[in-house]
Amino acid sequence: MRNSLVVALMLASTLPAAAQTPYGAGPTAQLPPPPPIVLPPQPKPPKLEHLPKVHAEGLLGQPVVDAKGAVIGHVVNVLIDQSGKPKAAVVEFAGFLGVGDRKIAVAWSALHFSVVKEQIAIVVTLDAAKLKALPEYQATDRSVPVAVARSQKPPPSDTKAAP
Repeated sequence: MRNSLVVALMLASTLPAAAQTPYGAGPTAQLPPPPPIVLPPQPKPPKLEHLPKVHAEGLLGQPVVDAKGAVIGHVVNVLIDQSGKPKAAVVEFAGFLGVGDRKIAVAWSALHFSVVKEQIAIVVTLDAAKLKALPEYQATDRSVPVAVARSQKPPPSDTKAAP
């Protein structure tokens, strides 16, 4: 009898605890299903627009020509205002063998952009000799002198018409 009691205890200790379930539930109770996995919605990709390469070229390094078509310099920077709109282009006028290079800020409105023979053409409406005489652009200055084109409209009059 003693052997059968030892065998019964050994069998009981090796059997899985089928009657023991979490939370004291009976052998027929089941665990609750796991919560569903909710993935965040994937953002929609932006709409793509394909441009011909010439329209996607950068402006930096592009030549700037005068009204006669002569190259007078190259764009080395674009200055924007607080709203993110371009206000001026910094044009570097080359000196002789790199000596005498000058950078001048030219108002965006004084530049005309077009595509000629699959290349960007930037034409400045200001006289090149007068541009070279302007103060040089310094990136560290708090304000930047910018060459602007003269407006075609007459300046506003300060006098009022007599009654």
